Amino acid sequence: MIAPASASTPPRDVTFGADLVISIAATLAQQERINISERTLAGLQRARKAGKTLGRRAVLVDVARARRLQKEGLGLRPIAAKLGISVNTLQKAL
Repeated sequence: MIAPASASTPPRDVTFGADLVISIAATLAQQERINISERTLAGLQRARKAGKTLGRRAVLVDVARARRLQKEGLGLRPIAAKLGISVNTLQKAL
């Protein structure tokens, strides 16, 4: 026996069409993500070949001065403030 159609559920052919459209859109989106990734990698390779340095600039830390201040009894925050660097950068250097 076939159940009567309900107002809350769309006919099967409508859901099939919607599923098909969603599937196609998902496939196109996935392909675009792949294309973006390939273009990004190609750009990075081109930059490396051109001799460009990538990433953040290195922060120079005066480790000797930091250790001297530490021996004087200063904490990490005041030392970092005096050196003009972040506490995390100071911790990595020490």
